[in-house]
Amino acid sequence: MQSDMTIKPSRPASSALAVNLAVVRAILLRDISVQTGPYGTGLIVLLLMPLGHLLAVVIVFKTFGRLPAVGTDQLVYYGVSILPFVIYVYAARQLVMALVINRQLLYFSRVKVFDILLARGALELANSIVLSIVVILILVFFSDGFSPRDPTGFVFAIAGTIYFAFSFGVLNGLIAQVVPIWALLFNLSMPLFWISSGIIFFPPAIPDPYDHWAALNPLLQCVEWIRSSYYEDYPDKLLNIPYLFAFSTACLGISLISEKLARRALR
Repeated sequence: MQSDMTIKPSRPASSALAVNLAVVRAILLRDISVQTGPYGTGLIVLLLMPLGHLLAVVIVFKTFGRLPAVGTDQLVYYGVSILPFVIYVYAARQLVMALVINRQLLYFSRVKVFDILLARGALELANSIVLSIVVILILVFFSDGFSPRDPTGFVFAIAGTIYFAFSFGVLNGLIAQVVPIWALLFNLSMPLFWISSGIIFFPPAIPDPYDHWAALNPLLQCVEWIRSSYYEDYPDKLLNIPYLFAFSTACLGISLISEKLARRALR
């Protein structure tokens, strides 16, 4: 007597990587929906804020007759100088706030802290690329002549800045997860980075040995890298690209190890 029951083939279990990618994709789509808003106006605001930042700086320096330290075009000098700062501020701050905003998602067992950070990091990568393209187009059409000395180095300088912003943002986001007030302190540190990153002063003119102390600021390294890639004969005595990548990689490595140890401790 044959049984009427049929055995359904078991569905193969999804791999851990596939599950993580699905979780990151879901969080990414959620972040895009929240950030853009129902009519997509959020993306316009995200672009207008940093562009307004650039315009305000140029207007202030032009009003006070502040001449660029290198070259003759104020728009180009301050445009390429402020671009790394704007990338860092908006990307790192969003990464720090990502865990605060999406904290409730951690109640789901499938969602890990790094899933949230990776999703937001992918979104901020796209935002930073779009922002960089828009700023470059503005400089091309409205400056006296946008012509980088080393276009490849200019692109790599932007990429290095994005990598630093992601790594440093991830580290501070994890700290804010343990010490909630850290998110506020991190946001309050932005004016300090603005003052010390070399946008409003000329780093090569700092006398020894204070110039070496100033060069420890990784954001200053990003600004110096993009300037030296644009201008001919730029005095790049403070530029240390291996230091920038070592600092960024160390931040990311500490974050990965710390998050993994914390996850094991909570089991």
